[in-house]
Amino acid sequence: MTDSIAQTEPSRVEVESRPVRVTFFEDRAEVFRTGKARVPSGTITLSVRGVTALVDDKSVQPRILGDAKLLSARVCRRIHETQAGTDQDLRDTETDQKRARIRRTVAERTLEAAQVHEARTVQLVVAWMTALGRVPRGAVSTLSGWRAAFSHLLSAQKDALDRTSAAAIELSDAKEDEQRARLRYEAARKVRPKKESTVEIQVAVPQATELSFELTYITPCALWRPEHTAKLAQHSDGSSSLHITTQAVLWQRCGEEWTQVSCRFSTARPAQHASPPLLSDDVLRLRRKTDSERKVIVVEAREQSITVAGLARGGQKVEEMPGVDDGGEPLVFEAARPLTLASNGQPVRVEISRSTMAAQVERVVFPERGIAAHLRATATLQGATPLLAGPVVLVRGTELCGRSRTAFVGRGEPFELGFGPDDAIRVRRHISEERDQSTLTGTQRVGRTVKLYVSNLSATSRRVLITERIPVSEIREIEIVVKQTSGMRWDGKDGFAHFDLDLSPQGQKELLLTYQIEAPSRVQLPPA
Repeated sequence: MTDSIAQTEPSRVEVESRPVRVTFFEDRAEVFRTGKARVPSGTITLSVRGVTALVDDKSVQPRILGDAKLLSARVCRRIHETQAGTDQDLRDTETDQKRARIRRTVAERTLEAAQVHEARTVQLVVAWMTALGRVPRGAVSTLSGWRAAFSHLLSAQKDALDRTSAAAIELSDAKEDEQRARLRYEAARKVRPKKESTVEIQVAVPQATELSFELTYITPCALWRPEHTAKLAQHSDGSSSLHITTQAVLWQRCGEEWTQVSCRFSTARPAQHASPPLLSDDVLRLRRKTDSERKVIVVEAREQSITVAGLARGGQKVEEMPGVDDGGEPLVFEAARPLTLASNGQPVRVEISRSTMAAQVERVVFPERGIAAHLRATATLQGATPLLAGPVVLVRGTELCGRSRTAFVGRGEPFELGFGPDDAIRVRRHISEERDQSTLTGTQRVGRTVKLYVSNLSATSRRVLITERIPVSEIREIEIVVKQTSGMRWDGKDGFAHFDLDLSPQGQKELLLTYQIEAPSRVQLPPA
C-alpha cells in the first residue's frame, strides 16, 4: 500500500514595481526598483511586473524587506498580443471616423442637389432656344425681352456649374478624410505582439503581512556620454574668464518608461575584465656597417610630434598628475533633480557640473600649417571634478563659434581650448632656399630664409604669437646655425621659434628668420 502526497503550487501574487534610481554606464544601465505586496503566509511567488525584456538574468538581485525569507529568483519572459492604441485612442479615432462619414454623406447629397439644379438650367436654356425659333421674323419689339431672359439663364447656369464643382471638390476631400480616419482607426485596432518580462521572487512568509522588496538589475540599450559647453568671456579690464558647463547626454530604448527617477552617471566599466598585458619578445640584432655605409651617411627629414604630460605653460594646482582616464578611481555624477525618460532613443541632456576659472587668451598663428590667427584660451581647471574627455561646444561672448574635443583634464591641470579665428589678422609666408658646397673641404651648406608679412586690419591694436619651426639635428655630423632673426624665442630642443608681435591699428610688420644647415661631404642631405 502506498500513501500519496499532495503537492500544491506556491501562491502567486502579481506585483507592480516602480523605478526609483537609474545608474548609467558607457554601454548599459543599472535599474533600481521598489514595490510592496500584501501576501498570505506560506511559500509565495511574487511576480514583479514592469521589467524590460532585455534584462540581464545574471544581474538580477532581489532583496526582501520584512519578516520573510528569500528562496529564489528568476526571470520569465512571455509574448502576448496587445492593441497598438490605447482605449482613448480607439474612442478618438472612432469619433473621427463617424464625423468623416457624416461629412461624406452630406457632401454626396449636396452634389446630387447641385447636379439636379444644373440639369434644370440646361433644360431651361434648351426651352428658350426652342421658343426663340417660333418667334416670327420681323418682331423686333420683343427681341430685348428675349435677350434679357437669355442673360438670366446663362448666369443661372454658371452659378449651377460653380455649385456642382464646389460640391465635387468637397466630396473628394470628404472621401480622403474618411479614408484617413479609417486608416487611423485600423492602426489603433491593430494587434501586435508585445514582449514582457517578470521577475518571479519566491519567498517563505511565516504569517500574512505586507512585504516591501527592492530589485536591482542591468539592462542594455541605455548609456551616457559627457558633453561640455565652454564660454569665453573677455572683460573690459583686459582679463578673461572661462565658464565650463558639463552635461550628461543620455539615451535609452530598453522598453521601460522611467518617470521621475533619480539618475546617476558613472565612468566605471563593469563589463571590462582586468587582465595583464600580453608580453612578447623584442629582439635586437647588431651588425657591422658595410664599407659604403661607413663612407656615406644618408639623412632623412621626418616629422616628430612632441609629447608632453599636460601643457608646458599654465599653473598646476596639484603635485601629482592624474591618470590618463580617471586616475584609477571611477567617478560618479548625479543629476540635481529627478528625470522622466521615455524609451524612444532620443538624446536627453542633464547638467552635472559647472565651473568658472580665469583664462589667458592669446592670438596664435602657425604659418607653416595655416595663415589664420586663432584665439587660444589657457586655463587651470578649478572645481571638485575633472573634465572628462568628450565634445565641446565653443561660445565666444554671445556667439557660437564652433565645436571641438577635449582630452581628460584632471583637477588643477592646465589645458587649452581654441575659440575660432580672428579675421583681422592676415599672414603671408614666403620661404627660399640656397644650396652650396665648398670646393676644397666639400662642406655642404643649405641656407633657408623664411619671411612673414603680418597685417592688422582692425581699428584696435593686436598682440599675436607666431610660431615657426627650425630643424633639429639628431646626429653630430649635421650642425644647424641660426643666422638672422627678427627677435624670437627659440628652444633648440624642440625647434620651435616663437615671435611675440604687437601690431598697431591698420599696422603691418615683416619678420625674418634665416638658418643654415652644415654637413660634411660624406653626409647625403635630403632634397628640398
